[in-house]
Amino acid sequence: MPVPVPPTPAPPEPASPPFRQIGEADVDDFAAFLLDPSRTTPVVLLSPDPHRHDGTPLVSPARLIEQIRDKAEVAVFTDQAAARTLRALIPNLNVWGGAARIIHTGATLKDTKHRHPLITISSGSSDHAITQIQKWLHKTPAAPGTTDANTGTARPDPRDRGRITYRADSTEHLRSLLAHERRKSSGLRQENRQLRKALKAAQLRTDAAPPVVYADPEQQFRYEVEQCWLRQIPEADRPRWPLAPYALGPDWLGSLHITQLVERRKILEVTVEVLTALAATIPGRQVHRMRAREERGGNPLVRADQAIAMRCHLKNQTAAAPRLMWWRLPDQSIELARVALHDDTHLR
Repeated sequence: MPVPVPPTPAPPEPASPPFRQIGEADVDDFAAFLLDPSRTTPVVLLSPDPHRHDGTPLVSPARLIEQIRDKAEVAVFTDQAAARTLRALIPNLNVWGGAARIIHTGATLKDTKHRHPLITISSGSSDHAITQIQKWLHKTPAAPGTTDANTGTARPDPRDRGRITYRADSTEHLRSLLAHERRKSSGLRQENRQLRKALKAAQLRTDAAPPVVYADPEQQFRYEVEQCWLRQIPEADRPRWPLAPYALGPDWLGSLHITQLVERRKILEVTVEVLTALAATIPGRQVHRMRAREERGGNPLVRADQAIAMRCHLKNQTAAAPRLMWWRLPDQSIELARVALHDDTHLR
């Protein structure tokens, strides 16, 4: 009599990560969750490392969860697009550039960004960042109202006049509000773009060219980069967006003749964006790795010293639009390579 063979057990389903992963399609629901007045736990929201394209944050979510235990929930943006979408919906809760934000309970559309602290994180400082997050989670967030010393009851915040009251049982109500904010933000962004174009046109008409203060072309270029950085980055943000160490490749200065198609001012502005890593957060720049052959499926272009070839747009919606190319070295310093037209990909 044959011996029955026990059935092969089905393989276990892969465990889902113990933290929320927020892609662009998840932002509406996530925003409603953040604004839900019945939420009882703070959320630590991590943004992607701006130097990577796989959505990895600078702090390990699993390690962060181990350290804060049940003090807060951890959520992670899977890409920069999700971070931009939340910024359009709830500007004061946005987080970017590898930073983290602690979003306390009771969050509303009217909250100031200071009620939900932002923790800036740099490469190699994850331990310090986790310590800072732990400290903030032990603090009690500032309440929006005040307390009457005689009765001990909360007085309404004068800023609350006209504030919307949320219904804890109405997710649809929250989504409706968010849709309204999205439409309003879209209109404001369009108006902002028009104003920026008008301002830039006025600057090009009235601003003088940078003064020539050095006979040496490299010294002059470095001077212009520093001056552009000081103009573009507000003083309060300069510690967060410093200029990376950089060198000028053998073809860099000679390639600047392309100013016939792109103003030198524009090259300087985009150079500053590259050196501060801001370019990776600007959709129009389209920062990407170069390939040995600029075609689909070509291998990434890597130099013998393991420097990675990168490039981004200087102009958009222009035939043979100019590009800025550079090498990103293993120590994260930058070697500016060339400014060239779209189809000119020669590098050395």
